Amino acid sequence: MHEDQNTKLLAALKQKPMTAVEIWMELGIARASARVHDLRNQGFNIASTPITVPNRDGDDCRVAQYRLTDQQRTLLPELPGRGVMAA
Repeated sequence: MHEDQNTKLLAALKQKPMTAVEIWMELGIARASARVHDLRNQGFNIASTPITVPNRDGDDCRVAQYRLTDQQRTLLPELPGRGVMAA
């Protein structure tokens, strides 16, 4: 099931940047951050930029906007501890 959502989200991010609410409303994916995490682990470069949007009461609210930074995959995804030299 997650693979279908990952494929759907990747196709959408190739078209435009999206917030979690847009991903939920347009694609029906409730856990956008989890799917972005999956795609990053598969080597896709997805940036998250904080943006300000109005909430339902008209107050400013900061959310993440996800965008695919390029069409190429990273061969070695960023993993915790990567790039740290052992002593």
